[in-house]
Amino acid sequence: MMTLFTKRILPLFFLFFLLSGCGGGAADEGGGAGGGGGGTASLSSINDWFYQLQGGDAGIDLTAIGDTAYDLIVIDYSRDGSGDEEFTNDEIDELKNSSGGAKIVLAYMSIGEAEDYRFYFDPSWIDGSGELTAEAPDFFDEANPDWPGNYKVRYWDSDWQTIIFGYLDRIIDAGFDGVYLDIIDAFEYFGPDGDVPERPTAAEDMIDFVLAIASYARETRGVADFLVFPQNGASILDAEGGDTYLETVDGIGTEDTFYFGDDDIDNPLDLEHAATVTPYLDQFVEAGKTVLAIDYLQDNDKLADFYQRCGDSGYIPYSSVRELDQIVINLGFEPD
Repeated sequence: MMTLFTKRILPLFFLFFLLSGCGGGAADEGGGAGGGGGGTASLSSINDWFYQLQGGDAGIDLTAIGDTAYDLIVIDYSRDGSGDEEFTNDEIDELKNSSGGAKIVLAYMSIGEAEDYRFYFDPSWIDGSGELTAEAPDFFDEANPDWPGNYKVRYWDSDWQTIIFGYLDRIIDAGFDGVYLDIIDAFEYFGPDGDVPERPTAAEDMIDFVLAIASYARETRGVADFLVFPQNGASILDAEGGDTYLETVDGIGTEDTFYFGDDDIDNPLDLEHAATVTPYLDQFVEAGKTVLAIDYLQDNDKLADFYQRCGDSGYIPYSSVRELDQIVINLGFEPD
């Protein structure tokens, strides 16, 4: 989930190389998967990844991202999140075949929350203070207090799913290699033990939704190798249909796996939390799927520990600022 145009100034003593909206000059510490300009990289050959959803007033800079040597890129489908600034097929193709090496490019898409800056969001659905109005569709629940402009949705609702398939069409038409699906863990919110326990089949409904997204892209739209990466909600594997879910998706993104918390500088190592998540992530690894792990760290000792733990577990690590609004290269930690 994201809020556009959030900015942050980082302490200079952390070992980061940051590019904020400037083209060129990125380091090569990413280890390209397919060599320079050789077409889309192979998922089986990636050893690092990159994640950015916003870029300040100038938006996401594809040239600067392309100059890095990261193998797999997760970005928004639009320069600033809006329909007017959607990336074109030519722009995404150029990123895939950029100077930093061949890249797999996934488009971020939230399927468990509605975002008020998206093309599909009707301004009449909220008032001047951001509260939902009587015009809002029935699939809305409540605003996310941590991310202004984001609203919980009943993702099993056919009207919401129609919106998402239209969103997916835009992503496919732009030439992205796949989608990175956020708010999968909405099934926990609506499920029997959740904040709004109104849906006993919440987990199964989310599984069905993700499978439908994969089927639509691969079969209806004919992009047979379209990649599907859910983010978080790994315990959904316990639900009925979890085996099919694991078989269908290409991997999973996971946040705050080892260092959990809201303070980007002093996040504590939380092995108790990790113990609840990693058994599910290990199932993805054992099934030959790709685990993309991101913890939001700036301390070098914690970075080193995070990268080591991910390496030992077979996860592909990346660390950035929580706002995901900058290019971050963790010098000395990422594989060559």
